[in-house]
Amino acid sequence: MNTARRALLERMVGQTGMMAKAGAALPPPDELVLLLNRTGFGIRPQELALAQQMGFEAWLELQLSPEQIDVSALENALGRLQTLSMSNAQLIQHAQANQNAFQSLLELRTATLARQIYSGRQLFETMVEFWSNHFSVEHISGPIRQFKTTDDRMIREHALGRFADLLNGSARSPAMLFYLDNYANVARGPNENYSRELLELHTLGVNGGYTEEDVKEVARAFTGWTINLRGDYDFMFAGINHDFAAKRVLGIDLPAGQGIEDGQQVLDLLAMHPSTAQFIATKLVRRFVDDAPPAGLVAAVAQSFLASGGETRAMLRTIFLSAEFKASADRKVKRPAEYIVGALRTLGIEVRGSNPYRQVNAYLQRLGQLPFMWPAPNGYPDVQNYWINTTAWLSRWNYAFALVEGQLGAGIKIDTLALAGDARQPAALVDRLTALIVKRPLMADDRQALIELAAGGAPPDLPLDTRTLQLRVQELAGVLLASPYFHFR
Repeated sequence: MNTARRALLERMVGQTGMMAKAGAALPPPDELVLLLNRTGFGIRPQELALAQQMGFEAWLELQLSPEQIDVSALENALGRLQTLSMSNAQLIQHAQANQNAFQSLLELRTATLARQIYSGRQLFETMVEFWSNHFSVEHISGPIRQFKTTDDRMIREHALGRFADLLNGSARSPAMLFYLDNYANVARGPNENYSRELLELHTLGVNGGYTEEDVKEVARAFTGWTINLRGDYDFMFAGINHDFAAKRVLGIDLPAGQGIEDGQQVLDLLAMHPSTAQFIATKLVRRFVDDAPPAGLVAAVAQSFLASGGETRAMLRTIFLSAEFKASADRKVKRPAEYIVGALRTLGIEVRGSNPYRQVNAYLQRLGQLPFMWPAPNGYPDVQNYWINTTAWLSRWNYAFALVEGQLGAGIKIDTLALAGDARQPAALVDRLTALIVKRPLMADDRQALIELAAGGAPPDLPLDTRTLQLRVQELAGVLLASPYFHFR
């Protein structure tokens, strides 16, 4: 990166205080831009135009009804990824027959990125990522390379639905059963891995009111919940391995003689527990509003959870229509996936080729957020302090300039003249790219510095020739993508 670019970016970072905290005093985006930024992986110009035509609440309702948004062309294209639609048995058999345990992993990763980049169902894809992170399964070990495909299918089915359905689906998911060892949870030696994470990470939260005795009793309740390893590789209840004695969980008695009903009763209890409502509300408000979730909004979302029977749509409406949300500009920073995918979406880049996501995945890996690859069951963090540091800044800056300069491979190209539109003078070019990329006003001194950068020492009102224009578009687009203006979601 040349000295002028780096000096300008370092000044922008320093004046916003982004290295220390979010909430810097930048000119704020309007409410609709804020909504689109928070509910997706980047704003395509045509989406913003449609949202402006529809208005805030109508756009929100459209995104909450993804079945109304046609994604058939995208899904038809993804049909070439043959493992996406396979059952667990077919996935295992395919991996064995082809001696390729990683095909399903790579195809699911490709589909995940493609949907985040191209799907018009942006809030839906955001919630798929949220719940995948909440019910986190590292996509690397043994048969999880295959089982995660059907786990993802389950999450996609319920991503905007009832929390109870997600919880039940996760408890029966072979990926989760294998990842947290519940497939080996038997009466003669109960395994507490799943029961502990079920209470701490999936439902009540670490301060949700359970005890160590509850962990042990929940583990007993889920004995015999396993995987049919000699058949279809789906969930099965093996009564021979179940503890049929009486149990007591969170003050509720589970009578002796029950089988699968023990685990189901625990799930039903946890799905609508007030501590679960508080825990899920806190995570949602942290994701969409502030690293430090406002207590009043958390309480309102928790009440929406309880009143609606755990409906995700009800909780999201409460969040996005709240005063706290509309006043939360620059309280959230894009994590690597939102930043990297967001740049592609914002510039309208088409990703093509035989292995089009190789370089995108390389940057996601470098920045630490490949899909489904967090190495612990608590999921990727969603707070600025984890993701923003000097090393991360430099990697993000390098990605921004590699993208706009066409260094990410033949399948990822930028049309510089299309980005410039009719703009030919430095000031007009800066204003056009600002509206296209960051979609918010610049501070006066930042705008002036970018105009001077575009002019390159020439008079600022002198039109740029075509070759110089192309170079200036690349430089300005790179600076804007690397700047704090683009890093806030």
